[in-house]
Amino acid sequence: MSSPKKRKSSKVEDIQVVDMTDKPSKENGEAKAPRQLEPKPSVEKSHYEEADEIIERIHCCAKLRHKLWFKIIVFLIVVALDGADLFADWLLFRDMIQTEEGLVYGPPEGALLWSQLAFSIVGTFTFAFEVVNLWWEIFRENPWINTDLASAITIWIEDVPQIIINVMIAVCREEAISYFQLVKASILIFGIIIRIVVSFIRYCSKKSLAETKEHTAQSRRHVTYRVLIVLGLIILFAGSVAVYFLTQFERTDEGEIQFNLPKTIFEGKYREEKYFSNVSIYLNHPFVDLHKGPNDPYVDFVRLISLYDVRSQGSVLFKFSYDENTRTKFVIWQEDSPGKIVAKECYEIDRAAKSVTKGSGCATYLAGNTISSFIFQFKFIPKDIPKLIFGDVRYNVKVNLNGTVCISPESNIVSRVRDRRVHNNVQDAVIHYYRTQDHVDQERHLVWSGTNDAHFFHKDYDLIDIKEVWKTGFAHCQSSGALAPHQDKNINVNCNA
Repeated sequence: MSSPKKRKSSKVEDIQVVDMTDKPSKENGEAKAPRQLEPKPSVEKSHYEEADEIIERIHCCAKLRHKLWFKIIVFLIVVALDGADLFADWLLFRDMIQTEEGLVYGPPEGALLWSQLAFSIVGTFTFAFEVVNLWWEIFRENPWINTDLASAITIWIEDVPQIIINVMIAVCREEAISYFQLVKASILIFGIIIRIVVSFIRYCSKKSLAETKEHTAQSRRHVTYRVLIVLGLIILFAGSVAVYFLTQFERTDEGEIQFNLPKTIFEGKYREEKYFSNVSIYLNHPFVDLHKGPNDPYVDFVRLISLYDVRSQGSVLFKFSYDENTRTKFVIWQEDSPGKIVAKECYEIDRAAKSVTKGSGCATYLAGNTISSFIFQFKFIPKDIPKLIFGDVRYNVKVNLNGTVCISPESNIVSRVRDRRVHNNVQDAVIHYYRTQDHVDQERHLVWSGTNDAHFFHKDYDLIDIKEVWKTGFAHCQSSGALAPHQDKNINVNCNA
């Protein structure tokens, strides 16, 4: 049987002769099949070219495939999706760097912050390269580098590190540091599912499977790229799902996993009870500290005001008055209504016996004595997500000395007990958040232990340090928030209250 007629010479090099079995002929007594023209294995094709085989089988796509307007739409859609992902990375970094130390939550660790910046910069460069490479692929059908290689690089040096950072942030928070984190996770989940499906369709096609069996350098490279892409996509999918899980579920102190209700009034109340129930602002000052020795088991605190009161009232004045002559009597005043303060409690200290007794007639308890006062003005800063997730408490303090002079306190005010000693002597005051133990009544400013007896709140015996209370996120991480209110000297204090 004669050979089939040759095509034009320009195409001869693209074909090779193979046997057919349709019409056998006799040669040397054996049946032989006629030859058939079959394309040779082509050189490396772009992702855009590989898609032709699928697109050409779809009638409508085959017509649109080479339309300029269709190419432009495809290009713009891909660029828009990648651009939105990059935009979300930079917005997350902006949110992270703007986050302030407030109630419960504060800025993320420096390593996370600067890692986010670094990978956002890397993502900007990879985005620019991908856009140019995509342009050459769609409009010139000749990309700079293999698109599988470009995708693998982008996934592993930008997408995977970013999702790891997101998971590390979410694992220590009940809610995301910013809304953009959840938006990005949503985009990733949707996009990853599509990419995984498309990748399996492409990589499990007959042509791709046949290529893997060729065992050439080119086929091995392609298999490596595709394995890296699929593994990266699986990691991205798992990370994005983890962000959603960590922000929608919480682990209780008993180890149970509970679903966080949507952002409603009920959820807000639940979160406040979790973090702020029986939590108040406490003051340790040399005036009230009866146990100043380095080996004394107690550190004495006066309860100033509860966080609930500050948060509900917005601005509250607290006054601690004492007799300047003997320094044994003091009265605690608190703002009852705007501009009006009332004497809540009064006491007398026996420093030799290290005891405290309750007084009566508190409004006139210090009459006839030279009186000095510490006056605190507390102000609640409302939440401003992501800057302040639960808001913050700030204060300023003045000393009304002898009822004649209003000055700033001479001693420093620190937030940790260990920082109050200077040269092993107690010199600085301490202001700190504590939660009362279950057996302690936190409605009063001192602990009442009998008909006339009382004692100051004792750290570790009557109080629980706030760092032990504010365990955050699914992993019960150490709180990154402030341990005490922040002093703001711009807050006005009425010394004559």
